[in-house]
Amino acid sequence: MNKKVACSECKREIKDGHSFLVDDQPVCYECIFGQVEPVMIYPIGKVSKINDDGISRIDLFPYQQRFMYKLEEEKWITIVYYLHQINSMNTVFKRGTKSNGKEVGVFASRSPHRPSRIAVSDVELVRISNFSIYVKGLDARQDSPVLDIKMAKKL
Repeated sequence: MNKKVACSECKREIKDGHSFLVDDQPVCYECIFGQVEPVMIYPIGKVSKINDDGISRIDLFPYQQRFMYKLEEEKWITIVYYLHQINSMNTVFKRGTKSNGKEVGVFASRSPHRPSRIAVSDVELVRISNFSIYVKGLDARQDSPVLDIKMAKKL
């Protein structure tokens, strides 16, 4: 028997798990995003390994190799990925690792707990081997779906 869960904002029943925990309360997608149709985005690969030395391996799906032309010539790239394990967020919190951090909202932070679950990381390209891209500085979790790769300029 499944327990019915109601949205803390509109009080309607939440179906199919279409909700986030916002400030520890269930909120339905319609209250968070409005009455919009979701967009369909397909991953191009996934983060397959994160090493202790800060080097991560991204494995692209084989069809993506045709889009990698001259990628090895770039020093810095931007990885766009999906925060697949995130299902909660706080509207306001203290930014940083110290308890005396500045109090901010999600959009004024780099927190992975975001309504869109989309994240970006500017990383150093270490090497490419077949369908695998090795990068340094990626802050994704293992098995995170990779949505896109773009050239970046490191300041």
